[in-house]
Amino acid sequence: MATQGGCPVCSSEEVYSLLNTLHCKRCGNIWKEEKNTRSGFDKPEFKTAPRNPVRLRTIPDNSERRMEQKLEGYLKKSKGKFSLCKITWTIGDIQMAMFRRFLKKCVRKGTLLECKDRYGIVWYSRPD
Repeated sequence: MATQGGCPVCSSEEVYSLLNTLHCKRCGNIWKEEKNTRSGFDKPEFKTAPRNPVRLRTIPDNSERRMEQKLEGYLKKSKGKFSLCKITWTIGDIQMAMFRRFLKKCVRKGTLLECKDRYGIVWYSRPD
């Protein structure tokens, strides 16, 4: 449920209420609604853009970094060649389907090789 007003930290309009608090979807800030205002009118909202907008750095996605580390770990454990059928998958923060999509993306980029053996098992390795 979206509410009126914006986030006091990042000025985002993507604010929702949950358990008598307001939550910002963009920055994750949490604050309480002000129920008792001393004045009889609401605070004015300024819709003008700031003169010096803040430039945000693009930070690589944490999940992609974790998947890259998991891939390197599997390649190290199995001496440079591994298969999803042969490894034991521990349930954690990375889902198996998400990791498969990451592997397919690496194969398309050319950073991984994908080959099938005569039994139909797909093996992944780094190109030489």
